[in-house]
Amino acid sequence: MNPGATSSINSVEVVKAETLTISEIAAFIKREPAKVAYFDCIATIDDVKLGTDWYYIACKDCQTKLNRGPTTLLCPTCGNENATAVANYLVEMFVYDNEEQCTFIILGDAGKELTGRKATELIDTYVEDGGDGAELEVPLPQCFIDTIGQTKKFRIKVAPYNFTSSRQSFTATKIVSSAVLPPKKPPLEAPPGTEVENSELAESSGGGTSATDDQKKAKRIKRSG
Repeated sequence: MNPGATSSINSVEVVKAETLTISEIAAFIKREPAKVAYFDCIATIDDVKLGTDWYYIACKDCQTKLNRGPTTLLCPTCGNENATAVANYLVEMFVYDNEEQCTFIILGDAGKELTGRKATELIDTYVEDGGDGAELEVPLPQCFIDTIGQTKKFRIKVAPYNFTSSRQSFTATKIVSSAVLPPKKPPLEAPPGTEVENSELAESSGGGTSATDDQKKAKRIKRSG
């Protein structure tokens, strides 16, 4: 989980962002110095992580995660020692596109845009239906499960944390729109004569075989038999 994901999530309003694939965002992180950047990314929701909190208690003014004091909730950003609390979305979703897969952290308004409901409303509904809201262990609402299989254009925030993390996990701050995955890019065609040259190179280098090579060889033996 990105430890900075719940800090000042709505401090920057991005009007337009470049659309990149998951692998292109990963490539950006590898080649650029640590910085905050925003991109749009079209991806399909494959699954939702269960067994973890799907919301956090945030400061109503700045959306930062609140710390519990002896008798009140403290906001580390505003410095308010008696902050007004609100429930904010924090949902881990596994997504994929035509090239790659990763985890998106659905944060704040993105959760409302995805489900059509505020986190506070879903918690209140659970309590009204007989759940124990006082324990703050509300199970993941069905409306998130229902999003599996949907394709969306997500607004992704890349933060300094992403440049040092070994985990490919990005924060989604907005659902831009519904979308469809673009067509897969056709494989590049090899220039004439390249296949012969490559096979000669492999023979001369004495390189080993891959699993796909073994599969092809087995098929040839079966046909000749």
